[in-house]
Amino acid sequence: MFSIAIPHDFLSEVPDEAGKVRKLGYLARAAAIFKAEYIIIYHYGTPHREDIDFAKTVLEYLVAPPYLRKKVYKIDNRLKLAGLLPPLKIPSHTVPVEPRIGEIREGVVERWDGYYSLIYIGGGKYAKVPKPYPIGTRLLVRIEGTTSRPDTYRAAVYRGAPPDYWGYKIDVRPLQNLSEGFDTVILTGKEGKSICEAKPKIGKKTLVVFGGPRKGVDEIFREAGLEPPGELINFAPGQGVETIRTEEAVFIVLSILNYIAKCSYKREAL
Repeated sequence: MFSIAIPHDFLSEVPDEAGKVRKLGYLARAAAIFKAEYIIIYHYGTPHREDIDFAKTVLEYLVAPPYLRKKVYKIDNRLKLAGLLPPLKIPSHTVPVEPRIGEIREGVVERWDGYYSLIYIGGGKYAKVPKPYPIGTRLLVRIEGTTSRPDTYRAAVYRGAPPDYWGYKIDVRPLQNLSEGFDTVILTGKEGKSICEAKPKIGKKTLVVFGGPRKGVDEIFREAGLEPPGELINFAPGQGVETIRTEEAVFIVLSILNYIAKCSYKREAL
């Protein structure tokens, strides 16, 4: 599974908030299309914490199931332009109105009923699970049956992995810790070896690192005095524009890596 990493100054050259929101929306769409596990925001130098928090909040809001957003996110000035964001329509976002027995659904603990938690699961429906979990906790539940109330279902907290792609997770970390938890790291940039010649290694947990509007990945690591954790590859050799925006690069790079991971070995076998 792929994860992507973008620098803290990803939005620095966008002049207005509407443009920043749209840019984050394009990034989130790319991540969701290729089932990215993480979007990591890495920082170096003296980053502006407000910019990081803004990007993190918008990306987390967009990946949350639409039916939970008003429950989880109260009035937040950072989300005033959330209406500009594109829908992701990942499996966790497109649930039926009526819960089905055996269905896995995400919800948020809204209140308690004695020893039980009542978890809002969308469409005016609730899941009732044993144990009073903290109010506001987001949980995966498995629907087990109906109750005497038409809007409430018997359920159990689901501890396994989601049954399908449930969206990306957001992490913020310093540059020096960027590669922790990954078995393979791929750096991207036009200064790298052409993808026509390179043979990128794809592991079980592969991190793809992108540069920003002012500095490429190689320059960022060089100025920080750090050894690059992976090979630098140019995924768009012979590009016809001076610069490729980060969100455009994510689409380009993940398209190629997805092909390599899922299709190239089949063609070689023909």
